[in-house]
Amino acid sequence: MANHRRWREDTAGSLTIGSRPTEGTEIGTRRSEIGNLAAARRIAIFRLSALGDVINTLPALWALRRARPEAHLTWIVEAASAGVLEGHPMLDEVLVSGRKQWEGAFKRRRGWWQASREFCAFCVLLRRKRFDAVIDFQGNLRSAVGVWLTRAPLRIGPARGSGRERSHWFYNVRLPLPEGPMHRVERGLALLRALGIETTDARPVIPVSDADKAKVDDFLSASGLGAGQFALIHAGTSPFGQYKQWPQDRWAAVAKRLAAELGLRVVFTRGPSPSESESAESMARAAGPQALAAPVFSLRELGELCRRCRVFLSVDTGPMHLASAVGAPVVALFGPKDPRVYGPYFGPRAIVEKPLDCRPCRKRSCDNPRCMHAITPDDVVGAAAALLKQTWGETS
Repeated sequence: MANHRRWREDTAGSLTIGSRPTEGTEIGTRRSEIGNLAAARRIAIFRLSALGDVINTLPALWALRRARPEAHLTWIVEAASAGVLEGHPMLDEVLVSGRKQWEGAFKRRRGWWQASREFCAFCVLLRRKRFDAVIDFQGNLRSAVGVWLTRAPLRIGPARGSGRERSHWFYNVRLPLPEGPMHRVERGLALLRALGIETTDARPVIPVSDADKAKVDDFLSASGLGAGQFALIHAGTSPFGQYKQWPQDRWAAVAKRLAAELGLRVVFTRGPSPSESESAESMARAAGPQALAAPVFSLRELGELCRRCRVFLSVDTGPMHLASAVGAPVVALFGPKDPRVYGPYFGPRAIVEKPLDCRPCRKRSCDNPRCMHAITPDDVVGAAAALLKQTWGETS
């Protein structure tokens, strides 16, 4: 992944090096020849999951690369989100953790011996990389243990009260973060600012290859779609996020109205699971002849498709953040989660939510998800029309 060298040459004239932590930084007692991040030559980023959080950490990668153009940067990530980092011009290396598979094997008590061997081999790999500094942008127990296993001289993460699950125990540089609701993008940048790194103008970069573009070109050509002539709807979520879903019949109703009132064809995108594929095809059929279901795209291909859409509509899910990162106008439906923390951050965007006293919440098995059911197709179509007018000067 040597593409970053060209990027270094283009930006080397205006670099701000984070030479020392700002006041208030807690530094552990472990001594090292690596006194601060400016002296670190091999730096690792820990942001294992989820897709949206990985994408929202990309501006921090941009700022870190700008500050340390000569450093070797590695990102440790889980397989489900690795696709958005493959071939990234600002990374030298991506290490993929099989944590979920290992945990699954231990819980099922099948394949646990192989999982144990793979886990131990990964731990050895982390040690052999001889990182000078590791920054934990996740800040929970799983990521913090991984940071500790690297045995890096500088193990950097949120201070007590700023992380979760006593993750601060595993760092020797602990950085207090501002209190109160903070967007995930801002949280990552705040961690770098506490290290003295300039974050102004930091932005996400989603890599795309010629092959990715060709795959999207073929799909649009076969479907009779031109750039900017269609809306994307991503209605599905991961199994972990099913409590954030919106009824499928309402998505179909929205698709019909986008076609009838705004003159847009509608493409339902899908994740890799069979259930998501079935749902996308079912909603497309219910929405009528102006709607269709897309094939399963890779994350980079999906990002390229989002770049070419007129508007992207979704619940709170990883592809929503992907669409936002590539600059697509995004209409996002929010129920349980707080959009101040988890909402789309980049480009034109509109949040559809209802002010209920029970939200935000973290109940994944709510018997009455009225925060989502209170949102109507009128709300969503109205938000899309207003966003299109704001972005493209269109009227229905």
